[in-house]
Amino acid sequence: MENAELLRAAIAMAVADGRISRSEMGVVEGLARRAGVGAVAIEAMFEAAAKNESFADNLQLLPKDRAVKAVELLVGLARIDGEISSEEHELVVRIAASLNIVDDEFRQVYEAGVKRADNLRQAH
Repeated sequence: MENAELLRAAIAMAVADGRISRSEMGVVEGLARRAGVGAVAIEAMFEAAAKNESFADNLQLLPKDRAVKAVELLVGLARIDGEISSEEHELVVRIAASLNIVDDEFRQVYEAGVKRADNLRQAH
């Protein structure tokens, strides 16, 4: 269940700026494998996310340390293509707030996600 929730958030993040990079797709495919979700379901989720801006609302990610790691992953996913669009930023802020990750904690998680993505990009 939790892997499916994270997959849902990752798909919403991938479509947030209107373009899905190869790196974003790779992350989504990896999460889909862990969640046991097939290609047809992924395609349907992408379509739903593109049509519904609240697709990733009301995520159920507990306990708090998993929610923090999920937000860090989402920031990294947004940054993996080299930039975080305003749409991606708004979505990650909304998801973090819904998971009660705010203020200093959010800033720390955001910076960690950016650093992780930048390190991955430099390694390739």
